[in-house]
Amino acid sequence: MENSTFLASDYEKEQIDAIKKILRVYFSGDIEFSKNFSELKPNIDNKNLKKVLNELDENINRDDLIRYVNDINIMAYNEENKLCFMYDANRKFTKERKIALENYPRDKNYGFCIEKWINKCNSILSNSSSDLQNAIYSTMLDICCEEMGILVVRICEGDFDWTDNHAMEKLNEIVSNIRKGDFC
Repeated sequence: MENSTFLASDYEKEQIDAIKKILRVYFSGDIEFSKNFSELKPNIDNKNLKKVLNELDENINRDDLIRYVNDINIMAYNEENKLCFMYDANRKFTKERKIALENYPRDKNYGFCIEKWINKCNSILSNSSSDLQNAIYSTMLDICCEEMGILVVRICEGDFDWTDNHAMEKLNEIVSNIRKGDFC
């Protein structure tokens, strides 16, 4: 599952909990946590999605996508601002994720810096039994949300300590930059 907590380390859980608390305050409670992606009714027939997923696994079919949509949980979602927040642990930066990101259409706004994520994949190159599945789930979320006008704010493990006293300032900086279209 996207952002599964059953694989999360204590550090990841601590960071995710801190981010959720800050988001709740930042959006004055107007935020949903652990929202199932299927509730947003994504278009799984998106041609950009099909193209990228084909680069990962040409055997993925529509039935697979229907099932996958129900498996994806969004860490936090703010409907009013159309912002989806996801925490990407280091284990998500894999060869498969890199392949997917390299095939994203570049004329779209996803809500995060694709080049930064590709560079993280290059430097970390994590390896687990769920690499392909995580890459598929993240790709589905990114591309389908973009089509719906939702920005996916991807928060990367290690970029900032969200238990820090300046976490609200950091979140404000991230959201302000995103509103200006500055994702990198």
